[in-house]
Amino acid sequence: MALERKVFMKQLFVKESRNFLLLFIVSLYLIFLPYCIYGEESPSQKTETWFVPKIIENPEVKELDKEGKGTLYQVGELKLCVLEGSYYDMGVQHGRMLAKNIHHVFKTGYIKKALWDRGYTPEYAYAQSARMVKHIPERFLEEARGIIDGLKKVGITDISLEELLLGTTVAEILHFPPDSPPESGKGFSPDSPEVHAVSKTDLTSGPQCTNFVFWGKWTEDGRILHARNLDWSCQRDAQDDAVIFVYHPTDGVKPYMLMGWAGGLGSLTGMNAHQISVGQATLPNSNSTFDGRPCFITVRIMLEQDTLDKVVDVVLKGPEGTGWNYTIADAKTNTARCIESDPAIKNVYGPNDPKENDETKHYGLPDMIRRTNHPVSKEGLVALAKRVGPLIKPPLHIETWEQFKLVLFLFTNHNTYQRYDWLGKQFQSQDGKGPITIQTAMEWLANGPVHNPETLHSCVFDPKNLIIYASIAQNNPIVTASHCPYTKLDMKQWF
Repeated sequence: MALERKVFMKQLFVKESRNFLLLFIVSLYLIFLPYCIYGEESPSQKTETWFVPKIIENPEVKELDKEGKGTLYQVGELKLCVLEGSYYDMGVQHGRMLAKNIHHVFKTGYIKKALWDRGYTPEYAYAQSARMVKHIPERFLEEARGIIDGLKKVGITDISLEELLLGTTVAEILHFPPDSPPESGKGFSPDSPEVHAVSKTDLTSGPQCTNFVFWGKWTEDGRILHARNLDWSCQRDAQDDAVIFVYHPTDGVKPYMLMGWAGGLGSLTGMNAHQISVGQATLPNSNSTFDGRPCFITVRIMLEQDTLDKVVDVVLKGPEGTGWNYTIADAKTNTARCIESDPAIKNVYGPNDPKENDETKHYGLPDMIRRTNHPVSKEGLVALAKRVGPLIKPPLHIETWEQFKLVLFLFTNHNTYQRYDWLGKQFQSQDGKGPITIQTAMEWLANGPVHNPETLHSCVFDPKNLIIYASIAQNNPIVTASHCPYTKLDMKQWF
């Protein structure tokens, strides 16, 4: 009994010491917190710096190239590539018509600047990519082989299949430091400190991605609209090789589009002929692995589906690798879903969801849904803290929800929560004051804490009418996508 009591007292001492240390660290944050709170506009206030994006309503369309049944167009500010046929044939069309861009991506552009110039070794990157490639369906690998053969048609032979597939797995690899897979526990999101600033003491910095969907009471005719910013480094020339892809596979899948990049097999933003749109956002967590399907492929498979339930099932069935917040809008049922997903956690949310509640300082609203870069669930927030907590200064070591509650005020002062809360307040302030328009949605993407100086692409989907208003960041000098003109694309002519 004496021995058991000694063991118990030792365990209690360790537990209380940890709690004391956590409380001490929290007190330090409380001292310095007033110096790092984000200044933002009030919900109804438009400051002198409020940015009003422009829309190119009737873009000029020029045919640039053809290969088989595929055609490459210039549509206003954007490149649009229509691919049609078997997956191999679509790959050949992609590779031949976009050969110059693909070569730039892998040899002097994004892959070189994001990986090789920043300390990632080829041995490491190819090994981690191979873990994800195992989960890519064969039809897409056949498409990749087609891209390689398309490149060869114009004499480009120095890009291997292994190298090409990095264009589909690089997003996951870049969420972790050089030569440090998720299981190393060494870090998270180092690709762009100005975008993913999890290691900074100032927790209010570092906006990443934002999605919000609204319908019913918020829009003039009740139809659903989906606004989205993809925030990622613009310093490595990814915007130079951005392409709107339209796929017409011959296996019975209806057409769909993706806002992607030359050489990639998928992307992170798209819409299909079934009036469904999809966007995602990074979701830091402690459950990540590279032994799962890359997000580029997950989003593409989601867009192959014809109902909202089937789209959700793609994510729930997995296999998921790293963590993502998926946002899905469906014009047929006029509703939306958000999925909080990693290999261990799968939570699905609808509008005004009771699971989105004050216990975690969240709040749902009717006829809308929004997500940024954090989970809503308690288990998700603990997983977030386990991954990110040790990286901030001073470090935080969170293992339970009771511990997380002690630092909840820190979380609510981080940019990811501020974007979530700011958008909620925009909707609340607009209630009963007239419809929220496409123009309004663009302005919310371009202002307040949602604004990011490094947004690679920005868009507003009108899924019912199969229209997308799309903007790509400019380069030399860099202009963030939400401050560039939005080109109106009526996808009915391309679908």
